[in-house]
Amino acid sequence: MKIKSQTKRKWRNRFIFVAVVAVGIAAWFIYINSFTIYDHSHLTHRNDFGPVRPFEPMAGTEVPGMVRAAENAYLALYIDEYTTNIAIFDKRNGHTWDSSPRGADSDPIANPFERNTMRSHVGFRFFDEGRRVLTRWLYQDSIVHEQFEIFSIPNGVRLQYSIGNMDIGIDALPFFLEYEYFQYRIMGPAMERAADGDTSDRDLLRRLWHQSRLETHEGFMQMTDAIRDSRINTNSMLDLFYRYGWTIYDTIAANEAADVYVELEFDVFSLSLEFVLDGDRLIVNLPISEFTTESPAQLFDIQLMQFFGAGGTDADGFILVPSGSGGIINFNNGGHREDPFRSAVYGMDFMTTSIRPQVTQPVRLPVFGIQNDGAAILAHVYNGRALATVNADVSGRTNSYNYAWFSFMLRTSQSLNMDGIPGASGDLTVVQEESYMGDITVIYHFLAGDNPGVGEMAQAYQQFLVEQGALTPLDGPGDRTFYLDVVGGIGARDHFVGVPFNTIETLTTLNDANRFVDILNAQGIDAIQMQLHGWFNRGTNHDVAKNIRMMGDIGNQRQIQELDRRLRAAGGGLNPVVNFQTFLWISTTRWTGRNINASFEVARDLSGTHGFRHGGNREALAYRMMGMWHDWRFIVHPGVLPFHIDDFLPAYERRVGIDNLALSDLGDTIYESFHRRCAVNRESSRHIVEEQIGRLYNQIPNLVVFGGNDYSFAYASHLVGVPIEADMFYIIDYEVPFFPMVVHGFIEFAGNTANQREHYDHLSVLLSSMTTGASPRYTFTAQPTRNAQFTPHMRLYSTHYVNWMAPAIEHYRVFNDVYRYLRGERIVDFEILAGSQLNIGATSQVTVTVFSDGTRIYVNNTYEPFEADGVIIPARWFEVRGGAR
Repeated sequence: MKIKSQTKRKWRNRFIFVAVVAVGIAAWFIYINSFTIYDHSHLTHRNDFGPVRPFEPMAGTEVPGMVRAAENAYLALYIDEYTTNIAIFDKRNGHTWDSSPRGADSDPIANPFERNTMRSHVGFRFFDEGRRVLTRWLYQDSIVHEQFEIFSIPNGVRLQYSIGNMDIGIDALPFFLEYEYFQYRIMGPAMERAADGDTSDRDLLRRLWHQSRLETHEGFMQMTDAIRDSRINTNSMLDLFYRYGWTIYDTIAANEAADVYVELEFDVFSLSLEFVLDGDRLIVNLPISEFTTESPAQLFDIQLMQFFGAGGTDADGFILVPSGSGGIINFNNGGHREDPFRSAVYGMDFMTTSIRPQVTQPVRLPVFGIQNDGAAILAHVYNGRALATVNADVSGRTNSYNYAWFSFMLRTSQSLNMDGIPGASGDLTVVQEESYMGDITVIYHFLAGDNPGVGEMAQAYQQFLVEQGALTPLDGPGDRTFYLDVVGGIGARDHFVGVPFNTIETLTTLNDANRFVDILNAQGIDAIQMQLHGWFNRGTNHDVAKNIRMMGDIGNQRQIQELDRRLRAAGGGLNPVVNFQTFLWISTTRWTGRNINASFEVARDLSGTHGFRHGGNREALAYRMMGMWHDWRFIVHPGVLPFHIDDFLPAYERRVGIDNLALSDLGDTIYESFHRRCAVNRESSRHIVEEQIGRLYNQIPNLVVFGGNDYSFAYASHLVGVPIEADMFYIIDYEVPFFPMVVHGFIEFAGNTANQREHYDHLSVLLSSMTTGASPRYTFTAQPTRNAQFTPHMRLYSTHYVNWMAPAIEHYRVFNDVYRYLRGERIVDFEILAGSQLNIGATSQVTVTVFSDGTRIYVNNTYEPFEADGVIIPARWFEVRGGAR
């Protein structure tokens, strides 16, 4: 009996153990699958340009060698039926814009491969099954083999390409062909050529094809083994079949008819491309959902319309690039000795690299412009903006042309270091499983008028944004805004009897902020937009913004509301600053992680590692990471951002209760995530972020947006941290205020805070404001900024208000005396009258900014007086002429 009882206990214990394990596994499975992300599929846009019909050429002779495909009152679209090259004829000025340079075949610099790229609308790279990166271009991989069709659509054409069968060798031809089909499809055309005196095709077919002797393929023609054994025979036979219109689809059908299975090792793609006229614009649309292949190949990136509008060495013109505020690259400037211009729209991808550029600014506007021999275009991305990169280059590097184009990163890859594996060393390439599947859409604006320049380019883009509802004109004259950033609490490290601990250092309270307002009001500065940093959830780099825990040392809800009422009564407002896409990494720890699940709500890179970023200031990088924990932030998974907004909105209404908010990252940076079950690419993330800004705007109508990415324009009451200077790429000749030209008169804006510039000079800051229309912006702290020493926030070291109040007041006084009359006016032109180029030193230019009311502001940034238009501009000063003031 004792043995039996022990046996029962043993089996009972085993059953309990198995049951507990099973319940644990089931609970874990339920927990894992309970995580959901926002369904953003409805945000992906796909164009429908109307029914497709056989191509119907129209009468038109403006472009020799091409047929007219569509026209309207402004433009005519022409196409070459043999190469699919297009041309746009502008009826207003008689200028023709070619998609491929007319002299590409005779370019003395370009090699044969480069000439093929110059004749291609599209080039793309892809990963093959072995994770090798391969390249295809339309001309050499499709057009020369006549693997395309042309269709008409309303107001344009649709091109359908098959790309890639030149690289699969003899497998592109069938092993067997039915005798009658062979005679009709292949031998028949060869006999016709023989009748005209060219017997080479007939003789080659007779030598290398014979009737099959196999019982299973009686009545079929068969290739001889000599075709496979000889490279010469292979290439000759491929050329012969391609000449008679043979495609890989014919081969697949023939092999199926002969009941032959051939494992084809090739990558063949189908691609559709649409060109549609819309007023004085050309819409170029590439639907990625129709960019397909039957192979395991994974599309990587795309180069689109690389040479559209290119100008040769004999052309006079320039390229506008969105480098910071804007940059001008003159044609044939010798910049081929430097790196070409290349900059990703909305900045770097923090999920593929943690290296933070110290100098370059993100591209805020997905645009470029080309002026070519007195005519000009402005191009911008409409769909696929967050995937785009702006590229520009000048003649002399690989060809004789000056050109600009957009490329698009559809799928991300990452190399994982495999060192440490016994007997092996190297990198493993990990590729994003799913790519963006919407449309890539680029719109080209053709500018009217005589010799249009930067002003006309800005107005073309501005008009488009107005039509889209993204820009609304401001009211007339009035005091310009003074932007004041106030820093409340920052993360710091203190010590108690030698033991370090993390704490919050209070630099400014709401009582201090009221004192700042008293001083400014006494000097006649009333319209103050105050951005309050570090007011909740552990300071400037706060916890996840799902709930709100105000910091009592800074102030309380009543004080926030009273300060906001005071500022709004004078035309300003109090704007608490919130990060939604990043949060302090310590909030995921066991003791402090009260509102975030790091397993699911943190973005991940392709290796599965949590996404993070840091402030990047050089001082903090000199310390160890753990000592700088207040400057390291996790990145929120874009797919859970809407759920965080769901929690934030009622919490903000309950705990703050004002109609103002400052968004520090939603209009500044785009993140993606490669979580295995719920990846979100950059373009989908842009859609999600834009929708969330709209939701915030509906409940909190006064939004101050940091950064100023174009998708935020429709919701921003103010923009701060916008680019007002160009980045110093060596290929760029001059800087222009293109971004300010687009938004001035529609949204009030300011650049980065003046007193946090690396090299502050009060005259340089003032003259920059006078050139661009950017309002003064300063950062103040009440406590001496030595309190920020040895913290990640040493960048605040020059913010003590005692040192900066007087320069800020003087800056605003001089600026407002001029610009209060120009608040609702557009900047219609900008000219560089004299000065040095960017690539040989700091900007020392004489410029004139022209406004829609006729006001002209001359700015002399040199150290000598300058005379222009009868106006003498003193050294390092400005003069104002014209206008209604």
